Amino acid sequence: MRTPRARTAAAACVLLALAAPSAAANSGTGTGTGNIVVAPAVTTRDEPVTVTVHAASCRTGSASSPAFGETPLTPQADGAGGHATPAVARDVAPGSYDITVTCEDGRSVTRTAAFTVVNGAVRGGDGPAPSEDTSTADLVIGGLMVASALIGGGVLWLRGERREDRPAG
Repeated sequence: MRTPRARTAAAACVLLALAAPSAAANSGTGTGTGNIVVAPAVTTRDEPVTVTVHAASCRTGSASSPAFGETPLTPQADGAGGHATPAVARDVAPGSYDITVTCEDGRSVTRTAAFTVVNGAVRGGDGPAPSEDTSTADLVIGGLMVASALIGGGVLWLRGERREDRPAG
């Protein structure tokens, strides 16, 4: 009897531990500057980047950056925001660049270090892994999820041990 309960507890711990990194990596996508998504995250001069804004109140407006100037947003087909595809200027210096989006209602939001311009060709396509943008809050949330999975698994395991130690009767 002990083996199935221990396996169940271990499986629960493993599943929660595996879910923690993806939850931490995605936790910034719905709040604050996470509403601005730039692809690719690493690019070269004179190449386009796609700027997508996930906010219904920001279907039109503009996106601006020192790397490409100001460009108008086009509404997305699903009505959930806007997008633009500006080209990085030919004479921009390598480094990280912010993007400021000004929405149709006049509000604006800035995503700092939204993308990076490098010299030469970009290898690997989409740029750095999402973990490079992980904040301290993301790490704390992931750590708490792992800790709660371990504690929950331990509680389940101990409860199973107590039941097995009871005399039949």
